[in-house]
Amino acid sequence: MALNYSYVPGQMRRKHKWTRDKADFDPPNVPGSPGKCPSSITNTPGLAERLLQEGIPWPPTAEHPERVYNVHQGVVYRAVPTIAGKSFHGFPEKEQSGRRVPEEVLEDLAARADKAGEFKKFKEWASTYLPQGWNALNYRANSA
Repeated sequence: MALNYSYVPGQMRRKHKWTRDKADFDPPNVPGSPGKCPSSITNTPGLAERLLQEGIPWPPTAEHPERVYNVHQGVVYRAVPTIAGKSFHGFPEKEQSGRRVPEEVLEDLAARADKAGEFKKFKEWASTYLPQGWNALNYRANSA
């Protein structure tokens, strides 16, 4: 089921953008550093919108989700509302104290990455940036 929300790229905001074609955090290894989207997402019209529409809403029973998760090329992304009930903006996800990707969502993301042949990249991302979730994950990859 596709979600019916708009993606807001935030053209005037540089917080989640850069010219590198790699998802990462800037500055690296600093708690709370903003996630930076790879330029291939930023510069590909419709890709971020598609990732949002095909994402996993959380909580799943909410009329309007607080977050939407997806995985692309092994990287876990989280989108948050920009206008409640209408639009979202997304960026790479990293665990922070008190905020983890819900286990059932991480399980679904692992399956999506596996199906796309990107499980090895997903494993690298999750074990680095989502270690508590990764350590709790019971998913067994078909493609790894």
